[in-house]
Amino acid sequence: MLTYKIGTKVSYAEILSGGILRLEVSEAEVNNISIRFLDRKTGEPTLGKTQPETILRQLTTRKGQAYNRAQVKRDVETILTMGIMEDVTIIPQPVGDSSKVDLVMNLVERPSGGFSAGGGISSGITNGPLSGLIGSFAYSHRNVFGRNKKLNLSLERGQIDSIFRLNFTDPWIDGDNKRTSRTVMVQNSRTPGTLVHGGDHPDHGPITIGRVTAGLEYSRPFRPKWSGTLGLIFQHAGARDDKGNPAIRDFYNSQLTASGHDYDDTLLAKFESIYTDSGDHSSAMFVFSVEQGLPVLPEWLSFNRVTTRLRQGYEIGPARLLLSASGGHVEGNFPPHEAFAIGGTNSVRGYEEGAVGSGRSYAVGSGEVSCRMVNFFLLPTLLAFCSCQMGSTWKYAKIQTQLYGNLPQNAVLATRVYIST
Repeated sequence: MLTYKIGTKVSYAEILSGGILRLEVSEAEVNNISIRFLDRKTGEPTLGKTQPETILRQLTTRKGQAYNRAQVKRDVETILTMGIMEDVTIIPQPVGDSSKVDLVMNLVERPSGGFSAGGGISSGITNGPLSGLIGSFAYSHRNVFGRNKKLNLSLERGQIDSIFRLNFTDPWIDGDNKRTSRTVMVQNSRTPGTLVHGGDHPDHGPITIGRVTAGLEYSRPFRPKWSGTLGLIFQHAGARDDKGNPAIRDFYNSQLTASGHDYDDTLLAKFESIYTDSGDHSSAMFVFSVEQGLPVLPEWLSFNRVTTRLRQGYEIGPARLLLSASGGHVEGNFPPHEAFAIGGTNSVRGYEEGAVGSGRSYAVGSGEVSCRMVNFFLLPTLLAFCSCQMGSTWKYAKIQTQLYGNLPQNAVLATRVYIST
């Protein structure tokens, strides 16, 4: 049986001895690539919001190349991962009697932007009838100027904590052939200081940590499974009392800022490398990050922070095993709220945020097995967490001693069974 590709032309045929047929075939050549936008409801041609060059630069198929169906399929998947298209199809059309084909790309755009709002409850931070009540609002636009640029604005507010974020991302800088992306970020946050400084004193109100952050980051893939990020981030941070006034010392008379001023200023240079891999029965992720404080001015902080995260997943029959580990260390002159806080849903479950301890160094490991049952997921087996707070020799160790006991090295083993429908 012979199978012909569209545009393929047989230029010579010869029957050899033994019933062998010899053919000379010229492959189809891509003559032109055109874009056609279709209406989401009617399917009729319409005007699109996306610039054609934004789509065409994503393609690996070029004019003059041999038509390759597998390559075209990969191009379709690449365009879908941009997040701005609802449906993508590429249809080859023969050009007369020649061995050339035109590729017509049919695109159905997704709505570019939208608003969202919500609410919820976060436990363990405040007291009272409305303890932990939070609200959120967000606006996003995923195709600014029709160039696939992303704009995200969000606000989350609780009784004590709040966070405002503004991100603008260009996923592929114009004129760059390495797929370098650029992100500009502005953030204003207020978080409870109890995670590091302990509970409220009966004669004093709660301490909150205020941070104003602005940064610029560049990211790009440098190997098939590796990507890297370089960034420069400025942070203006300090502690406040229950009236919103700057606080230099807490109710233990311990210093709340590293500089001794109302606020600490830090210029951080950041490097992060990420490895991701996935197969039929396993997946892996490794993240390594380094942050260095740059003392451009004498009063600016200088410290180095190294963190790493590893996650490995395996599919074993109907079950899935997920192993994860993370750790980090900070060295230099830094305020207490920059220490690693151990405890909470992101580290040791079953404990409040920072309840296990805090310090310059930490290590956390966990294992989880999920099993699929009839009509729901049962996540039953050992959720084992082992955390270590090492080398916490700084002056805030006395607060941890008063609140949690002297735990310079602490190990926790927790087992939990829960059902996710």
